Amino acid sequence: MNNVFLLAFEYMKIGAVAIGGGYTVIPFLYYLVEKYSWFDVSEITQMIAVSNLTPGPIGINMATFVGVKVGGIIGSLFTTVAFMIPSVIIICSLAKFLKKNKENKYINNIMYGLRPAAVALIGVAGLKIMNTTFFHFEKFKTSHNLFDIISLKALILLVIFMLIGLKLKKNPMILIVLAIVLGCFLKI
Repeated sequence: MNNVFLLAFEYMKIGAVAIGGGYTVIPFLYYLVEKYSWFDVSEITQMIAVSNLTPGPIGINMATFVGVKVGGIIGSLFTTVAFMIPSVIIICSLAKFLKKNKENKYINNIMYGLRPAAVALIGVAGLKIMNTTFFHFEKFKTSHNLFDIISLKALILLVIFMLIGLKLKKNPMILIVLAIVLGCFLKI
């Protein structure tokens, strides 16, 4: 039960600073892996996939997923609520404040300055996910084969999904279902 309270406290802190949406939570997941070892780095990709497939905000879905992993149903409840509390307080306060000060150039500059920080958090998360998905440095260390550094299957699938997603502008659900089907047949 101590882990549940500690996890809820950690997620309350994350919820207070995760500005920019659910993907900004991902760097904090790596922090939790390093600090507590409640789950490992390879599970983060699974968390992201499950959180994207389930209805609701990604950050909350990830909090619930981690809560279940660490403390079962009680852990998921505590973690999810703890993650949401700071956001509710901040949004209610901020909405009232911004409505009163919508013409203030300093406030607008602050809001403008937060955008790159959110993009940076998402970019760092993307790079970390890419590192665990595409690169296999441990395998290379034992085999010394240059072809073992990168997963060519994963790289090819990335390019295919990017082309389908960007050029053909297909519905994201189609890409997710296609990825699930391909994942059943390919081991990367």
